[in-house]
Amino acid sequence: MAQAANPNPDGELVDRFEEFFRRYYSDEVGELARQYPREQKSLTLEWGDLYKFDTDLADDYLQHPDQLQQAAEEALRLYDLPIDVSLGQAHVRVEGLEEYTEIRDIRAENLNTLVGVQGMVRKATDVKPKIREAVFVCQRCGHETVVPQADAGFQEPYQCESCERQGPFKLNAERSEFVDSQKLRIQESPEGLAGGETPQSIDVHVEDDITGEVTPGDHVTTTGVLRLDQSEAQNESPIFDVYLDGVSVVVEDEEFEEMDITDEDKREIIEISDSDSLYEDMVDSMAPAIYGHRQAKLAMILQLFSGVTKNLPDGSRIRGDLHMLLIGDPGTGKCVSGDTRVTLADGTERPIRELVEENLDEPKPIDDGVWDDAEIALPGLDPDSHITEHTATRVWKREAPESLYRVRTSSGREVDVTPSHPLFVQRNGRHEAVRAEALETGEFIAVAPRMATDGGVAAAGSTANVPTRATFDRIESIEAIEPEEEWVYDLEVAGVHNYLTNGVVSHNSQMISYIQNIAPRSVYTSGKGSSSAGLTAAAVRDDFGDGQQWTLEAGALVLADQGIAAVDELDKMRPEDRSAMHEALEQQKISISKAGINATLKSRCSLLGAANPKYGRFDEYEPIGEQIDLEPALVSRFDLIFTVTDKPDPEEDSKLAKHILQTNYAGELNTQRTKIANSPHTEDEVDAQTEEVAPAIDADLLRKYIAYSRRKCYPTMSAEARQAIEDFYVNLRAKGADEDAPVPVTARKLEGLVRLAEASARVRLSDTVEKEDADRVIEITRSCLQDIGVDPETGEFDADVVETGRSKTQRDRIRNVKGLISDIEDDFDEGAPVDEVLARAEEVGIDEGKAEHEIEKLKKQGEVYEPSNGHLRTT
Repeated sequence: MAQAANPNPDGELVDRFEEFFRRYYSDEVGELARQYPREQKSLTLEWGDLYKFDTDLADDYLQHPDQLQQAAEEALRLYDLPIDVSLGQAHVRVEGLEEYTEIRDIRAENLNTLVGVQGMVRKATDVKPKIREAVFVCQRCGHETVVPQADAGFQEPYQCESCERQGPFKLNAERSEFVDSQKLRIQESPEGLAGGETPQSIDVHVEDDITGEVTPGDHVTTTGVLRLDQSEAQNESPIFDVYLDGVSVVVEDEEFEEMDITDEDKREIIEISDSDSLYEDMVDSMAPAIYGHRQAKLAMILQLFSGVTKNLPDGSRIRGDLHMLLIGDPGTGKCVSGDTRVTLADGTERPIRELVEENLDEPKPIDDGVWDDAEIALPGLDPDSHITEHTATRVWKREAPESLYRVRTSSGREVDVTPSHPLFVQRNGRHEAVRAEALETGEFIAVAPRMATDGGVAAAGSTANVPTRATFDRIESIEAIEPEEEWVYDLEVAGVHNYLTNGVVSHNSQMISYIQNIAPRSVYTSGKGSSSAGLTAAAVRDDFGDGQQWTLEAGALVLADQGIAAVDELDKMRPEDRSAMHEALEQQKISISKAGINATLKSRCSLLGAANPKYGRFDEYEPIGEQIDLEPALVSRFDLIFTVTDKPDPEEDSKLAKHILQTNYAGELNTQRTKIANSPHTEDEVDAQTEEVAPAIDADLLRKYIAYSRRKCYPTMSAEARQAIEDFYVNLRAKGADEDAPVPVTARKLEGLVRLAEASARVRLSDTVEKEDADRVIEITRSCLQDIGVDPETGEFDADVVETGRSKTQRDRIRNVKGLISDIEDDFDEGAPVDEVLARAEEVGIDEGKAEHEIEKLKKQGEVYEPSNGHLRTT
């Protein structure tokens, strides 16, 4: 930050800084003198050194940075140097403040003071020259006038100092003084936020030798003076934007997982790691509102811990991050009764029955009802508790269960929901989704505030007004009721997965959204609204830089560097947008060549993707490639693929029932004890029952546990673990040794096993991968392969099901059908008759329905065409 020279800086302050430089920075000043101005232009001071020298001077530097900066730079200019060099234009840059200010905590009292912020570079302009002192030549008399320039806009002289006429003037660029200038946008880092909070940002203006040092996606610590934005755009409003006049920008080291972990936290973390039920506790702490799916939850836990990134001697790198894909039934059994009123974007309310029925244009059947695509604008709850406009993309109509739950609040709101339908509960200062059957009276659930308008009372949560924040309403009663109709209804809302029902926020529970609450660093985005630029990086032309210049803006995969990117609704993205993810998943970097900007950004993140089956429900008897709209090349990059279906399981259902009954009993005891003076139940009894239903590991502690493990543990494979993984892989491959057998797995799966085993060791805070880790991940991998890596027709493991989207059986059948058409077409003038092809196919053992299916596929791929109706020819 260059300051205009003060003609009379305080002499006493200058003397103090001279003494400080002599005592603490004599070597650094000498080095600066030798390298000035080509290689070095600034002297960097640690604020802590200044504090040790003079506490009052250090505190004054924070409160009056402009005055003290000038004194420090004047002291540097007057410093007695052994060589004949003038440091007249050298800068003094202070860094390493004792405390850093959260971007969201910056207030008016911070104006014109020195503040430090930490975050991630979201945008950066190109480095451009900025005029500091403009020399104007009067076109009438030739006199030169010098006009110092500030940030408030380009200033010209009012009149000539010589002839006293008002111009015209011409800028003399050669005599004027310019300095390099760049503008950065720093956004709060995800790991510093409570789960689901929206990150805030601040612009930083940097000049001279600290320009061009950072790229979007870098984690930085920035020190600067907070200033008001007094540009012309601000002139008509009494509300001002602020920016940082950058003094120093320091790029943090690679591992930016420095969460605030106290000694007490470390003791708790080590205590948890010694538990015999460590893995079970971890699984129980992941998405507690969603029951079952324990293998998928365990895999998600392993993904959070991740494997170890290996840097080989030849400079190559093997990724340690795990990529995981969830394919499941959306909105399984989470519905509301038909009379429930849904708030729309214009503030009106309509029964959900009407909304669903009028959007069922082409209903697609599922096992207990139907669904269809839709586009309905309505308000929903954002992660930061604001209610803003979103879009429902699907409607559901399903058979009603035997009973519904009627939830009534203290303000009179009432909603009838299925037992598994979640509502948002206030816990630890955040909202968490909890199934209706696990709710307790006395808990507070998220509702939309009732807002008055000129004409009376508007619907709760109307986004026709300024977006509001959700409030919380106390549950007065929960009762089981019999459904009055045979159908219940639901909406699938893109991105946030919630909407307003009778003023209460209803949620479609998704495991993927819980990652935000637990991952030390995570970025969540929905594929529905994500372009390739939104996921990778974009060259954006906007007013961020002066005069509509191109700037590079980091996307979700860059912002999630060293963390997790959760991408929902992958199947809704355009194929060309998904193709941009390939490089990010395997090479873990993103190459950008747009608008003349060529850059490579880091995206060393794990990807947790979620996709819905193509036909609304997952069919275990069809190959995976047939059921998801994802390219095989992308699918094959995922280490684990899980199918999340809702199947009856007597053992799991029994555990679920016990959990719900226990939760309600604990709530009953607590309510009776607080409401009735002479309750027979003691406080110890209530605490004992409540302890049984508390989460195994608190979410905040789990975040710290993961960060601690990733920072401290770099496990190596034991000989037993290596042997176990090798035996599993070799034995599985051996099944494909026969000439006609499919290849069961590829080497990619072996690398995935290693990463999983390392993550399993990290869960235990161990530096060694033991055989138990290998066995654990082999079981998870076998379970995944059983779900998605098996040819449903033969029951054999077949890597091509995932790698190419077709099993070997299908490939052989397609080849046979195409061969039959080729053999028959020459015998007929119009080509091979379809009936004849089907008859010949049946003779060689291909079912008629399957043969028709393969003919349709060959036609879509352009390998077969119809010269006339009912006849086929090969291309």
